[in-house]
Amino acid sequence: MRPSGRLHLGHYKGALENWLLLQNTPNIKNYFLIADYQVLGDHLGETEKLRSSVIDMVIDWMSVGLDPERSDFVVQSYVPEFAELFNFLAMFTPYSVATNNPTLKDEMKKIENRESSKSDSISLGFINYPVSQVADIMLPRGQIVPVGEDQVPHIELARKIIKKVNTMYGTNFPLPLALLSDTPRLVGTDGNDKMSKSLGNTIYLTATLDEIKKQVNSMYTDSGKTSISAPWNIEKHVVFQYLDIFYHDKAHIAELKSKYIAWGEDSIGDGGVKKLLIEILDTFIKPIREKREYYLAHPELVIQAIEKWSTNARKVGQELLIELKETMGLVDYGKELIVK
Repeated sequence: MRPSGRLHLGHYKGALENWLLLQNTPNIKNYFLIADYQVLGDHLGETEKLRSSVIDMVIDWMSVGLDPERSDFVVQSYVPEFAELFNFLAMFTPYSVATNNPTLKDEMKKIENRESSKSDSISLGFINYPVSQVADIMLPRGQIVPVGEDQVPHIELARKIIKKVNTMYGTNFPLPLALLSDTPRLVGTDGNDKMSKSLGNTIYLTATLDEIKKQVNSMYTDSGKTSISAPWNIEKHVVFQYLDIFYHDKAHIAELKSKYIAWGEDSIGDGGVKKLLIEILDTFIKPIREKREYYLAHPELVIQAIEKWSTNARKVGQELLIELKETMGLVDYGKELIVK
């Protein structure tokens, strides 16, 4: 995960929920990567902001229940073996394959728009980030990668590159599989297909009750009504979409939908369903807020976690690189010439 600011409900449903599932599954070793290298690709001049974002993001992780006693929290830049492996993998990757990634194309368009379409606004490091992600997966011999829907092309690229390494040099590094959540893409509060900080259509995992109220009350609820007596249409009703995801009383949801669609004395309007969603989301977010306050007061716990597990990740990475370089013959040059 890129440490680029506060985490929101889209991060939770798209990634963190699955991370928690894996953490609580026996016999699975988990690595949660803080991808700070990748932030530099399009935010090179904002390293001060990056420093605080790393800690804020890990605090959010711990506040939702990720536990550094049970899973490894790894800082990408603390483990130079990621960069070394990336350097090797870049040699296995045709330029056309790396740049044909649909997610990369979308992100490049965003940068060009943000930078007034300057041709020099996109760095080589940014273009290479999909290959860098392959190194992130391969170094700990990753087998399952929980991702959002838009990240699936990255896993496909990883499989393609790692398979090429295995084929050329007879290695047996795992080919990773993508694991999607039940809600791989959470709609934004404005009805946009994706919740995004840049669009301002987010509800943060640290949102206060007032912030939750503000965002829920602004939710897109266009019913497509053609007349006052016409039935309501809830197909694109964002409040009901969120209730379907976060409210566990499915019978009550069905009743509310029936009353919303109907026209009569027992009907219910936007105010009623928004009030319920505000209560549901505040109940969900409140304990996260409270845990976050604890970790904000104890930053040493966060620092210890990322330093300890990053050191361990270096050892794991060195083992893989030794295996790869020995297989490729990139060690002990000239040793075969010495007569015993």
